[in-house]
Amino acid sequence: MTKNGKKVVSSAKEPKTVSVEEKKCDCGCGGKDCKCGCSADANEVCRQVVVSGVVIALILIAFAYFAYLFGLRSSTAPSANKSVDAAIANYIKENPKAIIDSVNAFYEKQQRQQEPNEGAVKKVLSELLADKTNLVLGNPKGNFIIVEFFDYQCGYCKMMNKKLPEAIKKSDNIRWVLMPSPIFGEASETIARYAIASAKQGKLDKFHNALEAQKDMSENALKELAKKLGMDADKLKKDADSQEVKDKLAKIHEYASKLNVRGVPMFIINGKIQGGAFPDEQLDEYVKEANAMKK
Repeated sequence: MTKNGKKVVSSAKEPKTVSVEEKKCDCGCGGKDCKCGCSADANEVCRQVVVSGVVIALILIAFAYFAYLFGLRSSTAPSANKSVDAAIANYIKENPKAIIDSVNAFYEKQQRQQEPNEGAVKKVLSELLADKTNLVLGNPKGNFIIVEFFDYQCGYCKMMNKKLPEAIKKSDNIRWVLMPSPIFGEASETIARYAIASAKQGKLDKFHNALEAQKDMSENALKELAKKLGMDADKLKKDADSQEVKDKLAKIHEYASKLNVRGVPMFIINGKIQGGAFPDEQLDEYVKEANAMKK
């Protein structure tokens, strides 16, 4: 999906050791279990992209292998060629992990290059937190800050957006800054605008939480949802279509661009980048940190 001239995709990664199937590819997904969290069709596309990436890597390895053999064959006897063939084939057969380790190292290097450095994060975070138009849940003055870039149609974003309210209940020192970052086309952008607009009626928390269980994300469904929550649906639509809300969404895209956000969900937690969804155990640790930081 292209947004503002830049290709972005949904992604998530485990915080610990990750196998090659779970590594981020150009689309930011995992292979064995696609971690973009999007729809089933999108998941299949992501899996195909990951498989394609691995296939390309193997093709490159094969190309290098045959180029090597060709060069060797030009200067060796047939018997020596067979020995080389057998030796290399035997090595690959007995050491498949060598290829996996090579691909893993490549992805890790790419990820390190893509992530902003600590200085850049600090600078953007300072600018972002000074923004008075931020969408904030939890304690607006909490000093343990979780900034989340997400798409309302991203499955892993939905998963995290269901967990974080529970964390807020366990700590009154968490400030959760929402950065809706639509990446799945016009539908996602419409949902994001409606969510931003809901804050104008003081219903951000209810509307945001309700969206996590909402299956029909059409504009008519969003207006019906607003009515169920006791909101003025006509005002919500008017606000969602306003230039003010569109400017806010553009500002979020600007922050994402400065932070080189290439996939969602993506977090800045207590000043540090946390890419992708993470397990309950890690969230529990964040809750403990938040409580320990109370003034």
